Amino acid sequence: MKRLVFIGDSLTEFFDWQDRFKDFCVINLGISGETVEGLLSRLDLITSSIDNPDLIFIMTGINNIAMEDYEIIDRYKKIIEILSNKFNPSTIVIQSILPVYLPWIDNNIIKKINDSLKGIADDFEVEYLDIYSLFIDPKGIVIKDYLLDDGVHLSNKGYDLWTKRLDEYLKTRFGIIKQNH
Repeated sequence: MKRLVFIGDSLTEFFDWQDRFKDFCVINLGISGETVEGLLSRLDLITSSIDNPDLIFIMTGINNIAMEDYEIIDRYKKIIEILSNKFNPSTIVIQSILPVYLPWIDNNIIKKINDSLKGIADDFEVEYLDIYSLFIDPKGIVIKDYLLDDGVHLSNKGYDLWTKRLDEYLKTRFGIIKQNH
């Protein structure tokens, strides 16, 4: 059975990935409120607690952005470097940071950081998965139906959209994926 690891903040923690991807062994290592440096500081614990997963999905950074800390790229690089060295030949997938609907956060900043994350993926020869673009309309405006009233966390529709994108990705990697929703 293929092993998937999901690492991130509350968006990762608050979803039952194992229930959604029943054909896989899933480990959810999301922690609500976690920042990029928080993830970096617990990386030793993560790397010692999991054994050569097939895929590692990472989505982190929105909590930094919410605190107006936009200088996350060097710390993010360090995370990818450590995971790449520890889990070769596992596939690491950097997922884009999702847009939010908050008056004090400019989604253009998130887009710019996502461009840098794509660059990290290219530099380290890991995968990059754009989830951000699924959550905006053709004008670049966040689709509110995909978010809860807090403007950050995902509604069931938002998780459904995200997991359908992961279904597509997993299908290209492994072939058949059963739909569990």
